[in-house]
Amino acid sequence: MSMTSTGIEERLRRVLAIHFDPELGAPYWIRRAKEFGFDPRTEINCVADLGKMGSMDPKNLPMYKLEEFLPRTLFDRKHELIVAQTGGTLGKPLWTTYLEREFREAFVDPFTVAASALGFPIGGTWLYVGPSGPHVIARAADAIARTSGSIAPFSVDFDSRWAQKLSAGSFAAKRYLQHVVDQALAVLNSQEITVLFSTPVVLRALADAMDTKQRACICGVHYGGMAIQPEDLEEMQSDIFPNAVHLCGYGNTLFGCCLELSAMVGRELSYYPYGDRILFGVFEENGENTGRPIYDRAGVHGDLVFSRLDETILLINVLERDHVQLCKPPADAPKEFRHMGVASPVPHVEYRNVSAVSLY
Repeated sequence: MSMTSTGIEERLRRVLAIHFDPELGAPYWIRRAKEFGFDPRTEINCVADLGKMGSMDPKNLPMYKLEEFLPRTLFDRKHELIVAQTGGTLGKPLWTTYLEREFREAFVDPFTVAASALGFPIGGTWLYVGPSGPHVIARAADAIARTSGSIAPFSVDFDSRWAQKLSAGSFAAKRYLQHVVDQALAVLNSQEITVLFSTPVVLRALADAMDTKQRACICGVHYGGMAIQPEDLEEMQSDIFPNAVHLCGYGNTLFGCCLELSAMVGRELSYYPYGDRILFGVFEENGENTGRPIYDRAGVHGDLVFSRLDETILLINVLERDHVQLCKPPADAPKEFRHMGVASPVPHVEYRNVSAVSLY
């Protein structure tokens, strides 16, 4: 489908009008408009125009207070906001916020629609193994489990900030992973768990500690937090949890979660944004248009950028840590998944040795 559909253009114009309003907009964007030398409310009319606004390096964003990005129209609605902090894998952790409606659009609805299309189990009992505290992922796990007809997930907390300080493969990192697995196994030994949600490495370590009967009872596995390799996913599907529907997510605290739209064994891993609030693009590898991101050409490879178009937070052309290929949604995709997705995301070299439990 066209990246310049009426829906995305209308949303783009609406959020630009909010954030760049000279009196009631976001302080950060009001200042940036002066640097641009043009008014984005009139100059940015479609997705292709986003390149005029340059790019945003997430390593620089923590220097600003959260309220700098918040439109003044929301200053008297702060009690409605959900506040969360990134994991800090790109530098210092960054705070962001969502209205309840935006939170559901970013984390809950994408899972619910994709899971329904792929036959992910409903009404089971979840075990979530991941960070809580300021991290949005625990709140998302709770919400998607409940929306799936389950009670709140049983959970095991781990401190991703501490894990990130441990050298990959070190004794301390292995011991901490074992500590997490031991807690998760205690839940599995006392409760009838049917759905697992954690990082690929934690899930593999947990599977090694489970017996055959416990693995056979798992009918849903949701992977998040870091990428899984296709060969590892195929082994998890075919041999380790053969009775489960396996579904991977891709995302972060800043923009939300994008979902797979296939559950086939041996599939290529590709992820798609839900609705019109998130757009994926790339700075093309060895391309002529290296100064501006490409949002509308399937098959192009490059460094990932995203734009988030929300009432609370506007982010334009944010550089991500992955190299990807843009891809169109499948022809039979649910109608809510209509914009370019990303295939085979691979972290840049400097991020490949980050701890397995630190990427939420």
